Amino acid sequence: MTIAFTHRGISVDGVERTWLSAEAHAWRLEPDVWPRVLDAVAANGFGFVSTYVPWARHEREPGRFDFTGRLDLRRFCELAHERGLGVMVRPGPDAASEITDSGWPVRILDDPRFQARRPDGRPYVLPTATWHVHPPSYASRAFLEEVARWYDAFCEQVAPLQHPDGPVVACQVDNELGYHFQPHAFAMDYHPDAVEDWRGWVERRYDGRPPYDVTDPPRDAADGTELSRLDWVSWREHHLRDALGKLAGMLRERGMTVPLVHNDYPRLTTPQDLGALERSGAVDVAAADIYATRHGGRYVRDLARHMSGSTRLPFLIELGAGWLTLPWLLPLGVDERDERIIGLRAVYSGVRAANVYMAVERDRWYGSPISRHGEERPKVRWYGELAGHLDRLRGLRRHAPVLLLENRTESRRVAARATLGDLVPAFSQVLPLDRRLFELDHPDTRAFQRWETGLAAACDAVGVDCDRASTSSMPDLTRYRTVLVPMLDAFDPEVWEALRAAAAQGVRVGVGPRLPRIDDRLEPHAFEHRGITLLGQPSDAEALLPAPPYAREPTCVDLHVWEGDDRTVLAAFNSSDDPVAATVRGDGGTWRFRIDAWDAQVWEVRS
Repeated sequence: MTIAFTHRGISVDGVERTWLSAEAHAWRLEPDVWPRVLDAVAANGFGFVSTYVPWARHEREPGRFDFTGRLDLRRFCELAHERGLGVMVRPGPDAASEITDSGWPVRILDDPRFQARRPDGRPYVLPTATWHVHPPSYASRAFLEEVARWYDAFCEQVAPLQHPDGPVVACQVDNELGYHFQPHAFAMDYHPDAVEDWRGWVERRYDGRPPYDVTDPPRDAADGTELSRLDWVSWREHHLRDALGKLAGMLRERGMTVPLVHNDYPRLTTPQDLGALERSGAVDVAAADIYATRHGGRYVRDLARHMSGSTRLPFLIELGAGWLTLPWLLPLGVDERDERIIGLRAVYSGVRAANVYMAVERDRWYGSPISRHGEERPKVRWYGELAGHLDRLRGLRRHAPVLLLENRTESRRVAARATLGDLVPAFSQVLPLDRRLFELDHPDTRAFQRWETGLAAACDAVGVDCDRASTSSMPDLTRYRTVLVPMLDAFDPEVWEALRAAAAQGVRVGVGPRLPRIDDRLEPHAFEHRGITLLGQPSDAEALLPAPPYAREPTCVDLHVWEGDDRTVLAAFNSSDDPVAATVRGDGGTWRFRIDAWDAQVWEVRS
């Protein structure tokens, strides 16, 4: 009896199934409505149900836990099992979900031994639903000991409910572990245990002979040497993987045998690294979350492309339905049309599995397809259609012959010289804010960002689809016809040799605007560039791109092509404020059609 995630969904005892799950928080609902809620979930295209299991709600006092009434997780899972639903459990220790304490017990938040630290040594502050709290440091060994006791209680309840004895088929490790939504490299974590871990990491990196003083890590973008700041940024990436690996190990030791997953908030650059997280072995699938209106569709497209190029299963563990109510967050005003377009965008851009959050309404959330009383709202029918779209693409592959590689070495240099930080990208895509408000001017930062966006624009101009990945966790480069990398001065020599090897096998490799001259430790390095094309302008990349199998007009239309042995599925998206008359040409013929503003059309071509 086996369970495994594949690139198309989940395989249960050798039978592959599409994954579309519904988020429903049992502990926020009256137990007498659980059957009606789960009936509505099972009747509308969902094969699975997902629920957070908040530590703070179950712990009555240290060492004493309550799993009765609304907290009767076993009963909720049994009811799901009776309806043929698989279950994904999300035990934290961060359970977020817009509760006042983010799922951590207040005693944990108030204990200075556990608190994440700012550069000045004071506790970091995280806004939650109704107040600000001091979140824990995941480097704190005392905190991890407390988590172990919570996992003891959780696993005692849930481990016996795993497949084949019960419906539990997946478990999420923590939630959006990205320094509590703070991507700025010098905002945190300066907990004493974190600083000690950083010192050890640097000592190992340089075989006991670090080239700078490791008494104290850099605390702002002007502190220490550039190499020490760059290493601090790299260590922060390592720390996230290490922390998740420790949490996952605790769950495994306590009997959890189902696949383990983790969800990042939708940031593709440091400190996040989906591909490296999977390769570390900490979790089986590194997934992501997305909340957007239709106007953020191209960012959703790019997130899906990144997961497609970097992960085992492109999985959105939180695909937004409705929206949350928090006093410090602007409302997105998401409606049914947004949910439909973003769902289609995600799937046809490469997403193969999704958890709809929140499928079932609850406090601090509005606009869900199923009410907290189990009533089906008209919009719920869309999710049955979404399941059909996921099923439709099984056995097909998205035509994506180009890989856009993030130069993680240069991205780290950008982060290491940043002073103000930035917004979570999914929000900055849809809010009327200029990202330049959140960064100081630097010529290399401007050049790097111009080339990152310019290479993607070259693909859009030609009409060819692409995957994305980071140089810190590259896929097999020979899967692609063309690989494009923004390049300034610094690069990883091993990655450079991988690019040259791919070029020797016929892959077109383009870099620009400069050839690198120093390695990832900022040491001079001679980079042999035979076989690699130096681009003068991002638009020069168009000459390296293969022709798309289907041409489209106008260029505001994004076209995704999914191919199989006997059929092809085409999905066209209008990314403009006006309706367009579009044309698609290919071997199967020419199609002319109208697409409304920010809308989509999907059709199938059979050979």
